[in-house]
Amino acid sequence: MTDISKDSLIWFGRTIDVDGVRYFDYSASGFEFAFTGTKAVCKFCSDPEVWQSDTKCWLGVYVSELDENTAKKPLDFWNDFKSEPDKHILLNKNTADYTIFESKTPKTVHVRVLKLSEAAFACAGFCGLKIAGTLLKSAAQGKKLCHAKLQFIGDSITCGYGIDGVFEKDVFTTEQERADKSFAFLTAKELGAEFQMVSWSGIGITTCYVPPEEDAAKTEILMPLLFPYTDKSLSLRLKLEPEVWNADKFKPDVIVINLGTNDQSFTRQKDERVSAFISGYRQFLETVHRASPEACIVACLGVMGQDLCAAVEKAVLLFKVDFPKASVSVLKFDVQDEADGIGADWHPSAKTHQKMAQKLVEHIKHSGH
Repeated sequence: MTDISKDSLIWFGRTIDVDGVRYFDYSASGFEFAFTGTKAVCKFCSDPEVWQSDTKCWLGVYVSELDENTAKKPLDFWNDFKSEPDKHILLNKNTADYTIFESKTPKTVHVRVLKLSEAAFACAGFCGLKIAGTLLKSAAQGKKLCHAKLQFIGDSITCGYGIDGVFEKDVFTTEQERADKSFAFLTAKELGAEFQMVSWSGIGITTCYVPPEEDAAKTEILMPLLFPYTDKSLSLRLKLEPEVWNADKFKPDVIVINLGTNDQSFTRQKDERVSAFISGYRQFLETVHRASPEACIVACLGVMGQDLCAAVEKAVLLFKVDFPKASVSVLKFDVQDEADGIGADWHPSAKTHQKMAQKLVEHIKHSGH
């Protein structure tokens, strides 16, 4: 078995290196490579002892065979990408080896490993890769055949929370969480784009989710305080100074913000709370714009409630006054239809996410993004 360095792989999503481990915590982050051989074994680490059985880390492994012609070309992440992973991997040990590909005869394959669960729960760290075979040069070159780069900033909806669960039947677990079925991932797939997700369940602009029986904002973790860093939560867990994200590492053409669903659990149509949300959203737009001044921004909301859609529109108008040259548009998603199924904890189903992706793709195309 040959050791393959982490820098010989193609990585996507925000990753951070700590003591020789490369952590990939955000939804749909991970790596890909291609090789000719019979076996590939990855060593992963996590922090399962910190989490209950229903919030541990899940990965998905997607394998597709490459013909002789395709194997000579730079890797295309979306080429022959399957709707279901070949393997689901539960990281239930601190460190362990996991076979991600095995064949009795040598095959040339394209392997992609994605984090299906999210950064708010158990972490995922890459500690090493061994292959019985030869790594393809196309993987080492790190080239991608993509038309655009998309960045998604959001909450549980972007994470794919509860997609594989059923409302009033299932209690949420990370096993039901499917970043690869989220509207964000499906939009990137339809556009053949590179992607990055910065998403966290329950998060908002001015507050996290507030249960109906409570009436105080929850500000322990907010997107404006999370977004500027590579992986603030992990850094704090490891007792490290959070690393500021280097925006030059990923320069998006389009940034999709889907926030406000959790804020509306607190604003409750009270004027002063809505005003605070508008102010906070306008400020966050500036933060995002300054990080990626060339990117077009799409401000989305609506699939789980539309109370703050008008507030988002106001925030965008205020932002445009100060930044008239910035490209910002608003997209209101249709409220989810029970006929399309409802996921765990009243979250959108796979079919609803597909509808959201269709609407977003059309919006991006027609907006000239």
